[in-house]
Formats: sequence, C-alpha cells, structure tokens
Amino acid sequence: MEIPQRPSINVTPSGAPVVFLDFDGVTHPEVCKREELFTCLPLIENVLRQHPSVDVVISSSWRFSHPLEQLRKRFSRDIVPRVIDCTPISPRGGRAPAVAHLRELEIRSWLQANAPTRPWIAIDDVPWLFSAGCPNLFLTNHRTGFTLSNALRLHERLSR
Repeated sequence: MEIPQRPSINVTPSGAPVVFLDFDGVTHPEVCKREELFTCLPLIENVLRQHPSVDVVISSSWRFSHPLEQLRKRFSRDIVPRVIDCTPISPRGGRAPAVAHLRELEIRSWLQANAPTRPWIAIDDVPWLFSAGCPNLFLTNHRTGFTLSNALRLHERLSR
C-alpha cells in the first residue's frame, strides 16, 4: 500500500536543510509532567532564528492525533510560518507494530513529494527509527530532551 499523496505545500526554495522535528524526548523529556511539555522548544527555536532559511516539518507521533494547525500553536509566533507540514503517516506506522527505520522512510517520502533536492536533519531521540549510522540523524537523550549542548551542536551543523 502506498502512502497517500498530500497537496503540494510552499517549501522555501533554498539550499538550507529541512529540519524534521520529533517532540517526545526532544522538545521535552520523554517522560514528563504536563507542565514540562515543550520546555526545550525555546532552545530549538533560538537555533532556528539564527538560520532563517530552515523550514520545519513535524515528524513526531503527535501528528497521529493532532492536526498541523494545533501543533503549530506550540511554537513562537515568529517560528510558526516556518513549520510548514507534518510527515505522512505510513500505513505501516501509527499504531501498527514497530517497523525499523520507519521515521526515516516517512521523511524520505515527504522529501520525495515536496523537496527532493533539499538536505535534511532529523532531530529525534529514537535511533532505531533511522537506518544505522544515518548521517541526517541529530540524536537527543530521551531523558533530558534538547539541551544547550545540543543547541550548540545543531547551530554548528546548520552553519556548514
């Protein structure tokens, strides 16, 4: 079964990477209280502000139960226009049994349909959702979420 195609979206035509963003374990620790949700997002947004050509696509499982417009409300007003889409939900994904490299496959599907020549970085805390040694994976610690150290490394990587 193929992943259904979505309408075309407005992707910034640039050589800047598309950032695919997970939430749990990235924008906040994987296990946290409701009031701790998205506490790491300001660090990510500060890096994005230094790289205005970078678009953001949500790859988090939150997309299964929240529409894009609702997810955008989590971001600062100046970043919202850069949150352009969510990755497609693979028929093998969602609530189905785990599939190795599934998130990477969903990202590659989105890229093929929307921005086939753009470089990309996936900020995620689950390495098995990507192929072994995936050079596009920017791994965070699920216990802490995105940290200042991550911010410095991401800025450096986006600056290349």
